Amino acid sequence: MRVCILLALLLAVELASAQHIRDGDWVGRVIHLTGRSMDVVYQVRNQPEGVRITMVVQGYGPFEFERIRATRDSLRFTWEPSFELACTLARLEDGVYQGACMDPWGGFGGIVMAPPGSDLDAVRLHDETIESIAGWSDPPPADTLPDLGALYPRGQAVAVLGRTVNLVVAGDGLVTVVLEAGLGDNLTSWEQLQKLLAQHVRVVAYDRAGQGRSGPSEAARTPKQIAVELRGLLREAGIMPPYVLVAHAEGALYARRFASIYPDAVQSMILVDPHIETQAGMWRALGGSLWERYWEQRKAFHQQLPVGLQAEFRAYAEIIDSGTMPGMHEPLDLPVTVLTAGRVSETPLWIGESREGREAWATLHADWVEAIGGTHLVVAESGSYIHQEQPVRVLQAILEQLSKRD
Repeated sequence: MRVCILLALLLAVELASAQHIRDGDWVGRVIHLTGRSMDVVYQVRNQPEGVRITMVVQGYGPFEFERIRATRDSLRFTWEPSFELACTLARLEDGVYQGACMDPWGGFGGIVMAPPGSDLDAVRLHDETIESIAGWSDPPPADTLPDLGALYPRGQAVAVLGRTVNLVVAGDGLVTVVLEAGLGDNLTSWEQLQKLLAQHVRVVAYDRAGQGRSGPSEAARTPKQIAVELRGLLREAGIMPPYVLVAHAEGALYARRFASIYPDAVQSMILVDPHIETQAGMWRALGGSLWERYWEQRKAFHQQLPVGLQAEFRAYAEIIDSGTMPGMHEPLDLPVTVLTAGRVSETPLWIGESREGREAWATLHADWVEAIGGTHLVVAESGSYIHQEQPVRVLQAILEQLSKRD
């Protein structure tokens, strides 16, 4: 979750004086815009040269915070999972510090941090924090944002259906790999994999409407609409078929719909821990009340997010609740590879992170792949963001699909 996670912070911090925070291992939780979360530990150490804070995240960290500025009423710092995140926190009346971290493209999410020995479950995000996450009131000036060209070989703004879409193209080749991020992620989610792929093939990453640097859209955020917009983007950018679609999580629904509408344009698909429209039935069978509680929490969370994300999640939730995806009637007649995340959480926050949940998820993927005649790979050591934790595994799957064409 390192590169495209979009971060904000809720911190319960005891500050004795400026540049001093109580030593110890603080407990916390990283919250992604999609509602997913994972526990973290903050190692706080006061030294003669100043306070040090290191965030330890299983499978991702550690991350060392930089330029820490602490007072009784505020805390500021930056950290760099792969690009700089600027964080500002303020102390509320109840003594809890809340704030936000913003990435260079205007994205943010959430983190909880509480002093050693705290009951993390008792720390709650306040409405004010949710509002700041949903509508950042003081974004950095546009002229201070880094140029995408400094991070990628090329970035361009493409006019599609009356709005501007941010597109990054790297590499060369007759076949183009098109990267479709999960719900709430922008093109930075693919940074590592895009750089690897660019050594072998032309590869495209983009921001969907209202994400990253792309303008918002008033059109319904259905898989069909997103597929039509993507086809228009590729056409306007002069990127002709054939395409290999690579999609993560909820993005798999958009990639599949694209392939169903434009079958002659798609050569193959690689789906990274994909969401499937029938998954709710599997979760209910495994643990009905646990799933329903988690699902209702996700819905409530997304009601607080920016309008564009709300619309995209609403369309996604309708698919999951109905168990069907409009327009998908016939199996796709093309090679499909599915990579399933298999890592079990030591402290599951919902049933999907438990051993039983991981096994059921892998079975769901295996059965779906068997029905369409595809290839199924389980990446046991990875969480859902396989393309970030194990980018070489995803690269290998893509190159394998390309080699079959040759």
